[in-house]
Amino acid sequence: MKILATLTFFILLFFSKVYALELSPDARISLLTCAPGDEIYSYFGHSAIRINDPKSGIDYVFNYGVFSFDSPNFAWRFMKGETDYMLMGQRMPSFIDSYREEQRSVYEQVLNISQAERQTLFNALIENAKKENRVYRYRHFSDNCSTRVRDQFEKAVAHHLQYDTLMDKKLTYRQLIDQCVPGNSWNGLGIKLALGIPADKITTFSQKMFLPDYLLKSMSSARVVNGGAEVPFVLPQTTLFEAKPLKPAFSLTSPAFVVNLVLLIAGALTFMEYRSNKRIIGLDFLIFLSAGLAGLLLSFLCFISVLEATGWNLNLVWLWPTHLIFAFLWLIPALRPKLTWYLKLTAVIVLFFLLVMAFLPQTFHWLVVPLSLLILLRCAGSLNIPLLTGWKGNQK
Repeated sequence: MKILATLTFFILLFFSKVYALELSPDARISLLTCAPGDEIYSYFGHSAIRINDPKSGIDYVFNYGVFSFDSPNFAWRFMKGETDYMLMGQRMPSFIDSYREEQRSVYEQVLNISQAERQTLFNALIENAKKENRVYRYRHFSDNCSTRVRDQFEKAVAHHLQYDTLMDKKLTYRQLIDQCVPGNSWNGLGIKLALGIPADKITTFSQKMFLPDYLLKSMSSARVVNGGAEVPFVLPQTTLFEAKPLKPAFSLTSPAFVVNLVLLIAGALTFMEYRSNKRIIGLDFLIFLSAGLAGLLLSFLCFISVLEATGWNLNLVWLWPTHLIFAFLWLIPALRPKLTWYLKLTAVIVLFFLLVMAFLPQTFHWLVVPLSLLILLRCAGSLNIPLLTGWKGNQK
């Protein structure tokens, strides 16, 4: 979603002029779809509504995707799922320039609706943009910049919009997110680990339109009655700006490379333990500390946050918040003999998780396997498997 500055000129200069304005017959209203960007908030693209009436000197974009990092307690409210977005506006040239700067393509679909329906939609947007109406509680799947645009379109034509659902595919929210979120990025890995069982729910045709790209495709094939005849809801798509495609590059800091390298190094160090008959406590500390912090964050998202898709997260089967406490207790030599039960319990549960994960009602990121093996590798010594751990009982 595009972050915009507070556009006071839009309210002070624009609304005062157009609140009672009748659009001319030449006015056009269109759906703008913006391609995804590199920032985490822009992974899913953006949708907005353009009002273009040359006779009235109007060329503005109504944007439901405005939020501010400067809002009080933004980070906490974002994690808790209590982020407020708002409808604001921007002059069209400024809107396009911002996407050119970010190298994000912009596509336009002009609505093929009657003059009365255009006026109805315009009036609804003006009303919705009033100070007392413009703020809303953001919900990624059910109430965002894309679903709000869809809802306004449907209201403008009295819900007579007819969608072509014949080619609709059964896709889960997770599969839809996978199409947008970079799989081999740290942000992508974090997002996919945070999604729980609700993300594996099959979506309806309408629910897919939480993604701007699916809104674009749905409107492309939708039909509506105009002048007594059934016609396409939008005119053929035009490209306002086409960004240069970027080729994915291999990175030594990507999750896939780093996680597998760490697993390889841990395996080598474990073999060294076997040869030297000494346990590398520092390695245990780092692994369980990281797993515990991740588990603590997932627990917050699962049990405290009201985000739509982070509940009932089965990644907590292997990412326990208690790993954080264990990591520090494991540093105390006198406590280690009394803590081997924890390693044994963890090993059994992680092994069981790996064996049954394909049958669980949640889909997991493929890096969950090497990450789980990393924990299992360090736990196996408590089960007396020296070939895996190289631990013959010496806990120095």
